[in-house]
Amino acid sequence: MRQYETDILIIGAGPAGLTAAIYAARSGKKTLVLESERAASRLALGYELENYPGFAAINSRELLDKFRSQAAGFGAEFATGDVIALSLESSPKFVSTSDAFIEARAVILATGKPFAKERQIPGEERLLGYGVSYCAVCDGPLYKGRDAAAYGHSAEAIEDIWILDQTGVRVHWIPGRVKDPAALEEAFLKAEKRGIPVHGGAEIKEIAGEKNVERVVLKSEGGERTLDVEAVFIFREVPTGPLFAKSGLALDHKQCLAVDRFQRTNLPGVFAAGDLTCGGLQVVSAAGEGCVAALQALAYLRK
Repeated sequence: MRQYETDILIIGAGPAGLTAAIYAARSGKKTLVLESERAASRLALGYELENYPGFAAINSRELLDKFRSQAAGFGAEFATGDVIALSLESSPKFVSTSDAFIEARAVILATGKPFAKERQIPGEERLLGYGVSYCAVCDGPLYKGRDAAAYGHSAEAIEDIWILDQTGVRVHWIPGRVKDPAALEEAFLKAEKRGIPVHGGAEIKEIAGEKNVERVVLKSEGGERTLDVEAVFIFREVPTGPLFAKSGLALDHKQCLAVDRFQRTNLPGVFAAGDLTCGGLQVVSAAGEGCVAALQALAYLRK
């Protein structure tokens, strides 16, 4: 597992995050930008941008490359991964991806658009951290010798299922909706050889339990049934909204991160900028917010 120690961690590599990186790195602080593997900045789409100051018109991807090059030129480092765990109330702060552990003195969140439309399984958010996990490597050892459901069928999901099995977890594989079952035939055979039950054609309708995960409700063409498990590993895009809320960050009624005029969240040393704060929702406003967030992060580190 990769490990990083940095002064300022910036989560997100769009105009807000990269502007923050320019200011943070130029100040001489060790700066790490964490780029998402799944959710690239909208600027990466490559559309024509006509309202960014200083350019009559510029391709959005070209502008994004200029942001990145400038940040790298000042010494900002880059890593790739999606956040699966946050500890932001501590000092220093800790952030985990599926293959990296990051320690930072200050954090700037710049992950882009808000998270109101993220798909959730009933019970997923409530039991996150109490049996619901998105990381086999991180949490698998906690459930050695115990029953757990693994939900998903991507290549990454299948690899994590083998990791859980090797860790000693009694895995129940629930692939979910599979468009091409033939493509998974080899994986199904491997699961059978390993003694991993495959609940084909079923989806998780609910994750249930009073204080911790106790069971899942499975729905298929044959009806509904329950499966007693102590953990559910969900292998799909990680919903950041609930992760942020669980880490103690305040969200508003639109599921946007709540910040003051200095881009400060309710947690000391944690700042936010760009579309996830539902500010101007423009490239120029995101860049401006990234600048303010970085300046405030630098002020925080001077205390």
